[in-house]
Amino acid sequence: MASVKRKRHHDDAEDATPRKLRTRAAQEEEENDDDEEGSEEPDVQTPSRRQAPAVNATPRSILKKGGLFNGGNGATPKSTRKLVFETPSKAAKDGTTIVRNADRSARRKSNRRFIERTLNGDSDEEALDEEEALAEQILSDQEEAADDQEGGQPEAAVPDTPSKRGRGRPKGSGTGKKSKLRKERSPTPPQHLPPHEEYFYQNRPGGAKTSNNTLSAQSLLNHDEYFSTMQTYAERHEPEMEFLLELHSRAHDQWIFELEEGFNICLYGYGSKRPITEAFTAHLYKQLIGQEPYKGTKKTPRIVVINGYAPGTTLKDILVTIASACMPSSIKLPNQPTALLNFILDYLFDHEPAHPIPIILNSIDSPYLRKSPAAMLLAALAAHPSINLVCTADTPTFPLLWDVGLKAQYKFLFHDATTFAPYDAEIDVVESVNELLGRSGRRIGGRDGVGFVLRSLPENARALFRILVTEQLALLYMDDAGGEVDAPATPKNKKVATAKTSASESNQGVEYRTLYHKAVEEFVCSSEVGFRTLLKEFHDHQMIESRKDAMGTERLFVPFRQEELEGLAEDLSGDAL
Repeated sequence: MASVKRKRHHDDAEDATPRKLRTRAAQEEEENDDDEEGSEEPDVQTPSRRQAPAVNATPRSILKKGGLFNGGNGATPKSTRKLVFETPSKAAKDGTTIVRNADRSARRKSNRRFIERTLNGDSDEEALDEEEALAEQILSDQEEAADDQEGGQPEAAVPDTPSKRGRGRPKGSGTGKKSKLRKERSPTPPQHLPPHEEYFYQNRPGGAKTSNNTLSAQSLLNHDEYFSTMQTYAERHEPEMEFLLELHSRAHDQWIFELEEGFNICLYGYGSKRPITEAFTAHLYKQLIGQEPYKGTKKTPRIVVINGYAPGTTLKDILVTIASACMPSSIKLPNQPTALLNFILDYLFDHEPAHPIPIILNSIDSPYLRKSPAAMLLAALAAHPSINLVCTADTPTFPLLWDVGLKAQYKFLFHDATTFAPYDAEIDVVESVNELLGRSGRRIGGRDGVGFVLRSLPENARALFRILVTEQLALLYMDDAGGEVDAPATPKNKKVATAKTSASESNQGVEYRTLYHKAVEEFVCSSEVGFRTLLKEFHDHQMIESRKDAMGTERLFVPFRQEELEGLAEDLSGDAL
C-alpha cells in the first residue's frame, strides 16, 4: 500500500503542495540512506490536512539529515519577527572599501620599507628590486580583494544593540575634562582646495584679542623716581665701555690734523657721544693753549660747544653763540638768521682769526635742526675756512638729511664712534615715557611747574586751586562705603591708604557745582563768569582736566598722583608758593 501511495504521489506531483513536496523529498532521502545501510524501510504516513502540528514542536525538516543540526547544507530558518531597532547600513559596492583599505595598507608598507632602507643604507639597485616586488604584491592584493568582492555575496549588516541612554544629551557633551579637550580641537581644514584658496585659508587672520589694560591707565613717571632708579642701577659692561672710550681718545691727534687740513668731522655710531666730544674738547684746548697767540699770554682760546638736542634750540641761538665767540659784544647783531649768518661770514673775512674757531655740535640730526633752512645755513657756515665743525649724529639714517650739494659744503670725514653709552642727556626719558602713555599733555613739570605757574597768578586763583586740591584729596580719602579714612602720616600708611581707598573712576574729581559753591563761600569769586575765567587759566596751563561721569555731571580734577597732591596742598596752605 505504501508503494502505491508513493507512486501516486509521483504521478500527482503537479497537484501537490509545497509542504507535501518538502516532506516527500525528505522521506525519499531517508529511504535511500536506509537502503544503502541495509536496514529495513520504515513506514511513512501521509500527513493529513486535518492534523494540526504541535505548538512547540520542532519542524521535521530541521531534524532530518539535511537540517541545520545534522550537519547538512540546508538553509537556516529565518525568523519573521520584525526588528524594532535597526541601524542603517550601506553595503560595499564593487569592492571600494576593500580596495581603499588595501591602498592604505600598501602605503603603510611602502613607508615602513622606505624608513628601513634609509636607516640600513641599502643600495639603489636593492631599493628598486624591493619597490618592484612591493608593487607586484600590492597589485595582486588589490585584484584578489576585488575578485572576492565581486564573487562573494555581501554580508548582511548586523544591527547594533540600541543604546539604553534614551533621551537626553548625547555622550561626550558634558562639562568634564575630555569634553573640554574635544571642544578645543581645531576644525578639519577643507580638502582639495585650489592653490590660491589654500594660501588664503592658511594665512587667515585669527580671532581679535582685546584687553582692558591700556597705557593711559598707567601712572605717570616722575623725575624723582627716574633719578633714584638710575642711581641704583649698576652697569655690568662698564669696563668694556671705558675701554672703547680709551680707544677713541687715541684718534684725537688724527682728528686735529684733519681739521687743520680744512675738513670737518662727523662722529656716528650707537650710544651717546657726549663723553667723546667732551674729552676731545679738553684735548683741543690743551693743544691751542700752547700755541700762538695764547702761549705766554693771558688770552684763552674760545671753543663753541652747542647741544642741539636741548629742547627749544633754534638756529638763531646757535648763530648768536658763534657771533659772541668771534666778535666783540658791543657789535649789534641782526635779528633774522639769514642776515645774521651773512654778517658773521663777512666779519670773519674782514677779521680773520689766528686759528679757525672750533664748533662742537652735539646731535646735528636732532628734530630741532632738521628743518631745511637750518641745514642749509649750517652747511654755509661749515664751508667757511675760519670754522672747524665737529658734530655728532645719533640716528642711523642721518645721511639722508643732506643732498649732494650740502654734503659738498660740509666737507665731512665720517668716523665710527660707537660707545654703547646711554642717551641720558640726549633723550628726556620722563617726557618720552609720558608721551608713550599718551598723557604728556597732562604734565607741566610736576609739582615745581605748578608752583611756578601759581606764583604768576593772582591770589584768588591760588585760593581756587587750593580748594580744588583739598576737595580732590578728601575724595581720595573716602572709601567705597562713603566713610572717611584718616589722613596718612607716614609713607607706609600712604601706600596702604592708596591701595585701600582708591576711589572709582566716577568719583575721581570734584563736581563743577560743588567747586563753584565752595569758591563763593570763601569769597574767591562772586559770579560764575569770574569762576570760569579762573578755570580757563588753569586749563590753558594744563593744570586741571575735566570729564563727565556716567550721570553726565562735569567733574574737575588735577592730573597728579596722591603724593604730589599732598605736597601741593602743603605748599598752598603754608603760602610757600
